Amino acid sequence: MKLLSIEKIQAGLDKEFFPLEPMLSGYRIIRKILPEDKVAKTEATLGVKFPNEFRTIISEFDFGMLTIGPIVFCAKGDYIQELIDLNTSVCWWREGQRPENMIMIGNSDPFTILLDVNSGCVFAMDPEVGWEKSKIIAGNFLDFFRGIGTAMLMRNEIDDRRGLAQGIFENVKSEDLEFWSQLAQ
Repeated sequence: MKLLSIEKIQAGLDKEFFPLEPMLSGYRIIRKILPEDKVAKTEATLGVKFPNEFRTIISEFDFGMLTIGPIVFCAKGDYIQELIDLNTSVCWWREGQRPENMIMIGNSDPFTILLDVNSGCVFAMDPEVGWEKSKIIAGNFLDFFRGIGTAMLMRNEIDDRRGLAQGIFENVKSEDLEFWSQLAQ
């Protein structure tokens, strides 16, 4: 099983959600160029350097109002400001200083989605357990993004949802099959 391309995910989400707009918005991947200086200022504010996959995708698409399945990237219209708020005002790491290599990039129920800016790996954190015990759900942001899009679009197209989860798990280089199994349901 191969992950869907961003273009196929974009087309699939358009097919499902475009007819529902404007009553239901924020569920489509819309191309929008984010100026490089805004990305650089955000990195400086957070004291990090974004991994290339993350930087490229958030620079090419509008994350300001984007939810894919249960994963909410932002619902306020400005993903860059959301990234700053999530990593300065929201104390997801509980106490002390934010781990310098980790940033919160999204949310779902029950997980907080974290990005290790050094390795590029994406983690799912259970807030009740803490970030130290979070598990890798993708080896990089591009695979994570394609994985959630594939799960959302394919889960109603095939009968073997366990197989879908296993295929995504393997393709994204995850260490947490349960995360992908929940998304595939």
